[in-house]
Amino acid sequence: MTIRTQELRKLHSKLLNTNLRAIILFCILIYGLAIFQDYLFSRFKSTGFYWSDTMLYNIFWLFFIPFIKLAKYAKIRVQPKIKKAKILYAFTSSLVFTLLHISIFCIIFIIGSNLIYEIPHRFSTIFKNAISSQSQITILVYFFLPFIIDYLNRKKNLNNNVIEQKFITVKNGTRITKLDVSKVLVIKTDRPYTVIFSLDQKLLHDESLKKLESLLDPNTFIRVHRSAIINKNHIKEISSRKNGDYDAILTNQHSVRLSRHYRPNWNTLLNH
Repeated sequence: MTIRTQELRKLHSKLLNTNLRAIILFCILIYGLAIFQDYLFSRFKSTGFYWSDTMLYNIFWLFFIPFIKLAKYAKIRVQPKIKKAKILYAFTSSLVFTLLHISIFCIIFIIGSNLIYEIPHRFSTIFKNAISSQSQITILVYFFLPFIIDYLNRKKNLNNNVIEQKFITVKNGTRITKLDVSKVLVIKTDRPYTVIFSLDQKLLHDESLKKLESLLDPNTFIRVHRSAIINKNHIKEISSRKNGDYDAILTNQHSVRLSRHYRPNWNTLLNH
């Protein structure tokens, strides 16, 4: 492992801790606001306000901290690829986590109630109240959680791949070649293979263009066509086709078409 990689992993660990702290602070803020809301309600409605009751009941919001952490450790992610299956998966997991959240909250509440009050609250009463008052927002939180975790994990993997990818392993049947990405000029689709043109060779690869795109630094390797990715560091010249498309001439004199459909990706090249 290189020093650069170690530093980046330490940075990623710090970011994870920062995210956790943000979740904790947010839940504590919600906890405080819920207590304040109960206080205002009691004043406006001229009802009794009991600090011990409201502080004990509103620990419900603090339970999001361990359950969100549990969901991450349990790797609750959106596995299905079909949209309807994703929604069904997210909805099912939200119901399971909501039921666990409310049940454990009620158990802790009843334990605290028995310790504090001579006449403790009943489990069924607290459970029904939590279901009627907090279940909707709890279901929504856990419904979107798998999508959020899935997005963060994909972003993390993409960043790790981009940062650490100095070489790519090119596979073609039983032949495996380790190729320095800085020497790659252009990658094209030639079904069922992907063709990689480097400074000194042409290689066939079994992986898809989309897969290779996810592994390479997007600041260097730019998708310029549905069937081509180029290394901008090897562009020698760009000329217009007068129809919105352009041709890029690489350092090995290879010509690559820049499609207008991908112009947002390569538009900055025209200003260099």
